[in-house]
Amino acid sequence: MSLGSGMLKMLFSLKTRRLLGCHIVGEGATELIHIGQAVINLQGTLEYFVENTFNYPTLAEAYKIAALDAWNRMPWDNNGAAE
Repeated sequence: MSLGSGMLKMLFSLKTRRLLGCHIVGEGATELIHIGQAVINLQGTLEYFVENTFNYPTLAEAYKIAALDAWNRMPWDNNGAAE
């Protein structure tokens, strides 16, 4: 693969942490988008991506990286729950 650039963006609810949307731009996007679509259809949350294993090195690993970024940006209360 001659991957030069691309982007994967996921949108999560701050209240429920459910995946609301997924955008992928770049080579291999059509091979990856089904993961986000399945999680949306199953009403999956941020935890799905953080707690599951994604093969390394693969383009699908971008889901885990994006989820960890969202996890670090998520507002948390003192009990560890999303605010």
